[in-house]
Amino acid sequence: MKLTVIILGSFFCLSYTQAQVIVTKSKPYFNMITEEDLSTTLHYIASDYFKGREGGTWDERMMASYLATSYTLLNIPGINEKDNSRLERYFQNFKFKHRGIEKSSQNVIAVLEGSDPVLKKEAIIIVAHYDHLGKDTTLKGDQIYNGAADDGSGTVALLQMAKSFATARDKGIGPKRTIIFFHAGAEEKGVRGSAYYARFPLWPLEKTTAVINLDGVGGIDVNNLAQNTNYVYVLHPDSTSRHLFEKTEKLNQDMGIKLEILYPKNASSFNSDNNSFQFQLVPSIYFSTGLTEHYHKVSDEAGTIDYKHMSRIVKLIFALSWDLSHTAVIKSTFSRSAYVRSPNEYYCPPCGCGKDDIIFDKPGECDACTMTLAPVWKRKADR
Repeated sequence: MKLTVIILGSFFCLSYTQAQVIVTKSKPYFNMITEEDLSTTLHYIASDYFKGREGGTWDERMMASYLATSYTLLNIPGINEKDNSRLERYFQNFKFKHRGIEKSSQNVIAVLEGSDPVLKKEAIIIVAHYDHLGKDTTLKGDQIYNGAADDGSGTVALLQMAKSFATARDKGIGPKRTIIFFHAGAEEKGVRGSAYYARFPLWPLEKTTAVINLDGVGGIDVNNLAQNTNYVYVLHPDSTSRHLFEKTEKLNQDMGIKLEILYPKNASSFNSDNNSFQFQLVPSIYFSTGLTEHYHKVSDEAGTIDYKHMSRIVKLIFALSWDLSHTAVIKSTFSRSAYVRSPNEYYCPPCGCGKDDIIFDKPGECDACTMTLAPVWKRKADR
């Protein structure tokens, strides 16, 4: 009995020590994320130069090229290594229809390979959409929806975290698991980019350990929280991702960030890129400051962001990403392998349209609301 207690105690101490080492090693790269850098980059991304980055336009394509160039400078390769074009290596091109018109867009995807020969076969995806609403020439005065909070903030966060991870790699302590930095295109047109990727993944979904979504990590939800500037909304499905939420809560304390971690009252309004992966039973977690006072308005400008608040949120997300990419074993009660997709059964994610309760027999889009259809999954034991 004493021997068992000693062994268990030793195992606990070893696990605790390993966790502390991971936290300690992350500190220099955690501290690279600064208010000044976030502000400088966001003022550029959300400037009038990109004309609101509307999905399926040349302005969105220009932003995609800027993002690809940024990863080239960080020496983080694109996901299409064999493409001859320097920038095209980062693009997953796709087409979609919007209001009956076919448009072209692209996901921008960079891959930082893990250092562990076994764990590098697993990937952590960090995703944010880089498009917004473009320009409305019928408006008087300001006509550009710059999208600073939505989702210039998430776009900038990905770039800053990529810089930290690339610096750690160059110092010899890069991630053990592979990290995929995923800038989704045409999200504002119906979550098109991530939905396309989920149907045609460039990394096996069964080898995707977690998805971390950032959509609006700047700004304040004044309608629900008055002037609270020390919070972040964290959404996750308990069935697949409870372990990600618990890890986030612990890191929030261990790293001294101490944000209020909240769940939004209007959670049903938070339709974002994480859903594309959740529908595929990939554990996912979603960080946001919510539907701010500038949401989908021309007033969503870089000058409205509280960068001290934003930097704390980005540091928390970086800490989670670091932990997931360095921890040898990620403990979870969920196993995707226990489920199987039901053949020829798809549904429209509940949105209030007339076909919410219909089962479709092939993948694609709902012909009533144009949302991407989700597959039906069943437990293998129930079949």
